[in-house]
Amino acid sequence: MINRYNRLLLPIFYLIDYVIVLVAFSIAYHWRFDQVLAQSRQYLSLFWIYSLFWLISSLIGKTYLEQQAHNLRWHLRRLGIVEGLFIGAVFIFLVASKSQYISRHFLLIFFPLEIILLIIWHVFRRQIMVTYRSRGKNYKSVIIVGDIDRVTDFSAWSEENPAYGYRVDKSLCYDGTESDYALRLKEELKISRYDELIVLTGGSFGVLLENQIQNIIDQAENYGLRVMIAPSYMRSYSRRIEIDNLNGQTVLSVRSEPLQYLHNRLLKRLFDFLLSNIIFLLFYWWFYLIVGILIKLSSSGPVLFRQKRIGINDKAFTCYKFRTMRQTPVSEKDAENGFGEITSANDGRVTWIGKLLRKTNLDELPQFLNVFIGNMSVVGPRPHMLEEDLSVRKKVPKYRLRQFVKPGITGWAAMNGLRGGTENLELMKKRTEYDIWYVENWTFGLDLKIVLKTIWQMVTFRIPNAY
Repeated sequence: MINRYNRLLLPIFYLIDYVIVLVAFSIAYHWRFDQVLAQSRQYLSLFWIYSLFWLISSLIGKTYLEQQAHNLRWHLRRLGIVEGLFIGAVFIFLVASKSQYISRHFLLIFFPLEIILLIIWHVFRRQIMVTYRSRGKNYKSVIIVGDIDRVTDFSAWSEENPAYGYRVDKSLCYDGTESDYALRLKEELKISRYDELIVLTGGSFGVLLENQIQNIIDQAENYGLRVMIAPSYMRSYSRRIEIDNLNGQTVLSVRSEPLQYLHNRLLKRLFDFLLSNIIFLLFYWWFYLIVGILIKLSSSGPVLFRQKRIGINDKAFTCYKFRTMRQTPVSEKDAENGFGEITSANDGRVTWIGKLLRKTNLDELPQFLNVFIGNMSVVGPRPHMLEEDLSVRKKVPKYRLRQFVKPGITGWAAMNGLRGGTENLELMKKRTEYDIWYVENWTFGLDLKIVLKTIWQMVTFRIPNAY
């Protein structure tokens, strides 16, 4: 069962990780100096120091855990955290110790090599466990208590997905009678042994079960079972549920918001501030002069277009863009106030220079002014004009959740081609889902990924749905 696996295989897997780091270190040394590691007292001593850093990083990042309910991406993310800690510790050590004898060429071989080998091993390790569980090994024997419909669903899922390692050996189906399920559970646990109890709330008779949950948990823990509770109403929410305490009462926050934390907001704001300054100093000033002349030649009107849009916490702000359309005084005033016709593909109002700017996304460049001011971020959900926003929020469920963070020049949805007009309701719903996913899964690394991919789309003229 699972406990035997934890005692035997997990230490073995942890040891293999360590051996892989040793092998990568030895190969990198031989590659760089054409001799075996044992011949160098300095590098041999260095290896033991690096080994200590790896062990500490692994313990912090918990690469040795084999969480059954998580997929391969989750495990590789844990490995990425460990690698970041490990490489950071090594460089801090090199700077602090002023180790001049360490070859930079050696490090450039060692780090990529050990990362590649560990990724290959972790993918293979995951596949080993999936295959092992599919054959009925390394399973958790569980007993389920819940509404009959929910129990049936979970049992069917466990049979169809043996790779997760949950085997339902007993179920107590709540069918609406006034039966004492805590007592029934106690009688069952007297004669059979299980690893975990799963309480499935909700369903047709879920309300009647609620009054018995505490007694059910007490009985399970009295017999040494781990207990998990699966509320039915949490199915459609973020997997990153956060637990807090409110006046002694445990409460669940149904959506994770990394940017609620001050250190994350400061990191994002620092990135915004530095990048906007770099853009202004190296690029914007001369690009504005060139594009400004071309805009003036293409049609009459100002170089910059200002428009009211909706930002974080439902606050309106003035958004800046290069003007890409021909305008009349009436249409210009309406557009600046956030009202007007949404741009469509092959829109006749778009000028020749406007088409080029939109195709490359360079019409958004002045929004770095908004980023510098602080009412926009480099990365975030794209802001909509006032009239459009007021209309869409009435039609798209949970649309306003995207306003938990600052709007961005580019974003997760925009990078994936979900951009442009919002006449298509299904497209707007999908776009909102992507924006909410970004709100719940923000990391600094994700922002960098979005920025780099957006730049690549711009230079290759492959920005999806740009018109």
